[in-house]
Amino acid sequence: MNRRQFLLAAGGLAFAGISHAAWRYWPDAGLINPCLAEMPESVLQHPTYRQIWQGIRPEQVWDSHVHLVGVGDASNQTWFNPDMDSWSHPQLKLQKAFYMNGTCADPANIDHSTVAKMTQLVAAMPAGVKLMLFAFDWYRDGAGQVLKENSIFHVSNTYAAHIASQQPDRFEWVASIHPYRPDALDALDQAYAGGARAIKWLPSGMGIDPASGKCLPFYKKLAAMQLPIITHTGKESAVAGGEQTYGNPLRMRQALDQGVKVVLAHCASDGADEDLDHGGRVVKSFDLFTRMMDTPDYQPLLHGDISATTLINHAWVLPTLIARQDWHARLVNGSDYPLPGIMPLTNINTLIANGWLASEHQSFLVSLKQTNPLLYDFALKRLLSINGQTFSTQVFETRPLFERHSS
Repeated sequence: MNRRQFLLAAGGLAFAGISHAAWRYWPDAGLINPCLAEMPESVLQHPTYRQIWQGIRPEQVWDSHVHLVGVGDASNQTWFNPDMDSWSHPQLKLQKAFYMNGTCADPANIDHSTVAKMTQLVAAMPAGVKLMLFAFDWYRDGAGQVLKENSIFHVSNTYAAHIASQQPDRFEWVASIHPYRPDALDALDQAYAGGARAIKWLPSGMGIDPASGKCLPFYKKLAAMQLPIITHTGKESAVAGGEQTYGNPLRMRQALDQGVKVVLAHCASDGADEDLDHGGRVVKSFDLFTRMMDTPDYQPLLHGDISATTLINHAWVLPTLIARQDWHARLVNGSDYPLPGIMPLTNINTLIANGWLASEHQSFLVSLKQTNPLLYDFALKRLLSINGQTFSTQVFETRPLFERHSS
């Protein structure tokens, strides 16, 4: 997709259904990421820049949710489904165009250019800040065999570990291992030995039922290793296909019952799921997340990842997340990069209109959004203020959860 096609497609989506009353949803920083080379000095010297770091220890800030993007043009360790390049699948093709723009990918050199851009973005943040880079396993069948036709993208553990090793002062890595794989336990041993800080699952996009007995040996080993699992919960919109019910937060109880540290990604902030405790009625996924977080037996192990909670279709949970100060020791910040680089997904105007963000921060945040989406995501969450409350600093100092401790 060239620039003109991208603008026409994105513009068509943006104009669909626009009414006079919807002005506050108009993209605040344009429809496409301008991919500017660096932040202006005026942003770095801005008083708000100092404000967002006040009271924060940068060496404790590990962005817990960062996706690597690659198509395999540098190695066979990354892959995108070819349907994402076909107009026979317009939704997938448009999604890929947004991902590529969000990462400022060079079409002739996607794998290298996306890593280079990510490295540039994190280098603009204070020394000590790190990104946790996600591997992403294939969609697999019930026997653990790869089904490429059902997979949207793939990033190998080898690739994630390699990229992290190139910038150890800025990157950590997170393995992705399907628990049905015949070699799942061996792969887990290998990932742990290779320095993985956690395991990443997207149940619907990988074909994983977290409540299946097939996961039990994997959970037992994870618990023994004290290695956290970061798993998507709620509706999945970015990766098409699969069984959406696998994202039900209640399906992670088996892992918690085995003593696994569990991070419920996005705090189940979008969609609805079956309430397995009360006759199968359908309720908001976030209600089930709340029940899990408030279960006393799970509190030593259970965490919520606030990545994507500022997106337009997720932001309704922000008042509750901020008000629940008792949860803040168990909430962890992540950016879900490259989503912050996709301009229309968050809207500063809406947050200001809701009274959740001071209008004085608008120009600063727009400048960040257009120059450094990683820093923009961090700053936006730091500046949110709802009923006089904000996210506590401990939400952003995520490193302790992922550090290893000798038994």
